[in-house]
Amino acid sequence: MKHLIGLIVACLILSSAWAQTKISGKLTDDKGAAVPFANVFIKDSYDGASTAEDGSFSFDTFEEGDAILAVSVIGYESFEQAVKLEGKPLAINPQLKAQVKELDMVVISAGAFEASDEKKAVVLKPLDIVTTAGAAGDIFGAIQTLPGTAQIGEQEGLFVRGGSAAETKTIIDEMVVQNPFFSSVPDVPQRGRFSPFLFKGTVFSTGGYSALYGQALSSALVLNSADLADNTQTGIGLTMVGPFLSHTQRWENTSVSVSANYSNLEPFFKINKQLADWQEVPESAGGEVVFRQKTSKTGIFKLYGTYSGNRLALNTPNIENPDMPNSFALENTNIYLNSSYKEWLNENWSVFVGTSYSKDLDDIEETTFNLESDEELTQGKLILNRQLGKFSALKFGGEVHSMTSFGQFDAFANDLEDTYSAGFVEGDIFISSKLATRVGLRVENSELLNQQNIAPRTSLAYKTGENSQMSLAYGHFYQTPENQFLYQLENLDYERADHYIINYQRMNNDRTFRIEFYDKEYSGLVKSVPDSAQWLNNSGEGYARGFDIFWRDKKTIRFVDYWISYSYLDTKRNYRDFPIEAQPTFTSTHTFSLVYKHWISKWRCNAGATYTYASGRPYFNPNRSAEEFHSDVTPDYHNLSLNLAKLTSIKGQFTVLFLSVSNVLGIENTFGYRYSADGSRRQTVGPPNLRTIFFGCFISIGDQ
Repeated sequence: MKHLIGLIVACLILSSAWAQTKISGKLTDDKGAAVPFANVFIKDSYDGASTAEDGSFSFDTFEEGDAILAVSVIGYESFEQAVKLEGKPLAINPQLKAQVKELDMVVISAGAFEASDEKKAVVLKPLDIVTTAGAAGDIFGAIQTLPGTAQIGEQEGLFVRGGSAAETKTIIDEMVVQNPFFSSVPDVPQRGRFSPFLFKGTVFSTGGYSALYGQALSSALVLNSADLADNTQTGIGLTMVGPFLSHTQRWENTSVSVSANYSNLEPFFKINKQLADWQEVPESAGGEVVFRQKTSKTGIFKLYGTYSGNRLALNTPNIENPDMPNSFALENTNIYLNSSYKEWLNENWSVFVGTSYSKDLDDIEETTFNLESDEELTQGKLILNRQLGKFSALKFGGEVHSMTSFGQFDAFANDLEDTYSAGFVEGDIFISSKLATRVGLRVENSELLNQQNIAPRTSLAYKTGENSQMSLAYGHFYQTPENQFLYQLENLDYERADHYIINYQRMNNDRTFRIEFYDKEYSGLVKSVPDSAQWLNNSGEGYARGFDIFWRDKKTIRFVDYWISYSYLDTKRNYRDFPIEAQPTFTSTHTFSLVYKHWISKWRCNAGATYTYASGRPYFNPNRSAEEFHSDVTPDYHNLSLNLAKLTSIKGQFTVLFLSVSNVLGIENTFGYRYSADGSRRQTVGPPNLRTIFFGCFISIGDQ
């Protein structure tokens, strides 16, 4: 029995040794270099080994039959090879491909400042916006600290690289917003309608933007709304202009937020001396609803709706009779709805469907006229996305806008109706981790103009170093003329701008440097020619050239974040009623901004300062000859603003106390001049108040 057991054990050992398969080889990358410390193993077993410094490996396995030899190591794509284990030695020399990470990839950056969760070129997040001194929590106010923007203090709008406010479009979840600002008031700039905390990402394009968007000659501000709310909480705001209340309820796959606000500027005006002659202080009320539903692991439905109503009245200067000012009264109602659905159909295809509706009603009573306007815009958009490999993608789809605009000026009434449609295709092609291109084409049609256009656009980006890259962009951009001209003559054509852009960008260790040169050529601009057969036509033209510099540093000084922007602009136009080619009144040759933020941990507060400078803007002086048109300029613009945010708690609830002061030095900035008909009298156009002090308290009740 003893010898029998020994014989059985010996046989088992011999059979096991016979069933073993020895696997050996050398692991290298696609350039032939050894790959050390990688894991080489038989999949779904415990058999394997690590590679040595020279990439060699060797191990035995008791597995038999068909199997998978796998290799894994950080920095390389996974490797698998089918093998047959028959007890015979196997020599295998795997070759790995370097794994390209998204953060290591070149990005298309010409003309665009990215600020989202998905992109690495982050510039402004929601918290950046609300802590920027002088922005007063307004998205557009913070964007104006970036290069390429103009400092305009007498009217609302985003003026970019020599373009007017009408040449910039605001887009929320792929839908164009018809009225992103509160209604215009003479010489009083208006805020944007939307809270920065509605959005998770911002793409501010100063030119050369994607073929997915149109109807903007100069710029597109693309805002991507947040997904499901993080938690359930209630917010209370008490400010010197009025209260607001919000509540967010979060379930597993659903979140709903509702909010309401009321403002009356009477207390604000008592603290901040007004230069404007207000007869009825601005008063407004509104609310919004945000609904989010996760429909699957990759799908989400979003619905956003907002309503606001406001009224005000003031007296404006009468240059012809200074003793009898003009009266101005405004009542406005605005409604905006936006819904979207996005879903990955499979690992390669995704679909986006969006709709929106906006309605804006203005009732204006002026000394010499009454004006009623009613604008509506309904939109639908479809985008299909096809992944081409890991990083490349092809997007295509279309959109339709149905616009109606009605205006009644005293006894005269007019209306416009237009159905604007567009189809687009755009491919992001990553030739390598260092070289990428974006090629797009947009086709547009306007029933009102009875005109079509084809707009090609392309960008190229090359990674010049581990943290730097260069980009080029070119494209055609079209826009229908503004309604004020279409009311007078519908037989007009598209206006056009051609963009040429080159930039260099470097990002490393929380530092960003960017310089961009551009050339924008205008054609087909609306021009009034009184002596011609068609007194309004598309013979206007112009150009805008220059460069922008941006530097942001969150690393050098502990707890300090600052950025510097500088823009140089050379621009002239011959359009509208210009007698010669001249610089528009809304442009400055030099613009500079410095934004500084300092977190003081001991006191749990954030202190900030913003200084902005702009060289003088041209203005019309009727006492000059036609050859001297816009030859005079205003004094240079200066503004220093400060803010302070203190984090604390009230009754155990997270609380923020906020104080801001704009134009701390009380500089009497001048935005332009008005002249009497005979040119003998002049009035200065300035801000509604020299210095603005604002404070508030924000309390968050619930989960943090």
